[in-house]
Amino acid sequence: MICGVMAASAGVLYLNALRNPFVYDDYHTVIVNASIARPGDLRAIVLHDVTRPIVNFSYAVDRAIWGTGPFGFHVTSVLLHMLNAVLFWQVAWALTRSSRMATAAASLFAVHPMMTEAVGYISGRSEVLCATWLLAAFLAGRRWLERGGAAWAGAMIALWFAALASKETAAMFPFVFGAYCWLRGAPGRARLVVAGMIGLTVLAGIGRVYVLAAIEYPGRVAIHWPFIPLDVNVAARYLLLLVRPAGQSIFHSVPLPAFFSAVNLISMAALAVPIAVAWRVRRTEPAATLGVVWFFAMLIPSAVLILLDQGEPMTEHRVYVASLGFFLAAGVGVGYAGAWLGRRGEKPLAFGILAFRLVVLGLAALTVMRNAVWADPIALYQESVDLAPAHYRPHLLLGEALLDKNRRDDAIGQFETAIRLRPNDPTGYIKLSLCYADIGKFGESRRLLNRARELDPDDKSIDRMLDALARVEERMKPVK
Repeated sequence: MICGVMAASAGVLYLNALRNPFVYDDYHTVIVNASIARPGDLRAIVLHDVTRPIVNFSYAVDRAIWGTGPFGFHVTSVLLHMLNAVLFWQVAWALTRSSRMATAAASLFAVHPMMTEAVGYISGRSEVLCATWLLAAFLAGRRWLERGGAAWAGAMIALWFAALASKETAAMFPFVFGAYCWLRGAPGRARLVVAGMIGLTVLAGIGRVYVLAAIEYPGRVAIHWPFIPLDVNVAARYLLLLVRPAGQSIFHSVPLPAFFSAVNLISMAALAVPIAVAWRVRRTEPAATLGVVWFFAMLIPSAVLILLDQGEPMTEHRVYVASLGFFLAAGVGVGYAGAWLGRRGEKPLAFGILAFRLVVLGLAALTVMRNAVWADPIALYQESVDLAPAHYRPHLLLGEALLDKNRRDDAIGQFETAIRLRPNDPTGYIKLSLCYADIGKFGESRRLLNRARELDPDDKSIDRMLDALARVEERMKPVK
């Protein structure tokens, strides 16, 4: 009964997201992804994305069943979120043996608007699918610890491998499960298995960094130690958004703070509080401690990307798997608050239950509203421009969305702003040159492309665009 309610809660809130369009990275992961055209061609599916083949396979299955439109892809992501809510309730109940705590934790996870970027954004599928495998792996591992049997240990490892093939975040599972073994006082055989899994994690991490450095971004990967304060700031921002989901956006501008700046010191203090509480209650409430460990451990892979200066520092879908730990600890806190109110009488308890339900309803309403924002790419990117007007990236995204709607003049304004904000980035020049080529201003288009080539002489696509522009100009010349 409770699991059914959890699944329904997680699903009904995303009904208004099922018709949302493809946006942002969906163009690369789905629309022009030729490898998903044939779900039986496993070689093409794996080679297209060697680090996340299961996610790519899920896209291929979606396309085979539903076609090329976004509806079916959204359905699968929402169904996975529903399954995750059920699995998470099972994990929370197994750890706390409290229906109240488990229900509070799973309810918050099911309806929280911070989950919308992973669930409602098709390219966020990797997070949702990774969470499915990790939750199942944890349940299998826990059963192995309780009842023994090599089959359950094997199931845990197999499910962990499936999670690794969905998202690199799963590399931290052995550390989380190791923390669980420590808190539970697991026998030596368990510690030996966990040690082996950690060893595999280290090897997998080395392999992933190699792929990143040698294949995805050759010659552009280095460790930037001064970015450590940025890691701290991003983690604190994730925590704040989970506590108070205000200011959500597809793009977050996160400046690099100095180590001893007020922002960094406040961020460190904010992160220290849950860590200190987790340590203090490790014997009385190990589930809360495990939740805090889960939250911070699952953020480490994205923190490493920040140190390597790869991708955007902060994206909301990255917190999906980590948030399970946050909601587990929150569920324990809600349970304790309920017990405290119950000791003071029926009326205080009833008031507490009503307050919690209102919080859940409020979060649910924010989730529905957030899905509505994702329904309109222009509104989605305009929101990011409003929140980060001084950053060039949101202006590029908004310009692309405006161009897709044939609002070329508005798009030109956004691309010009992006160039003004970051004059040494070739992307804005390329986008603006295409706009000018469309309206027949070939000279201006060529000037912008030449500037882009000066900024990035290794980008051969710019030379191809210049050649194509020359051919168009030749065809447009009047015949004598």
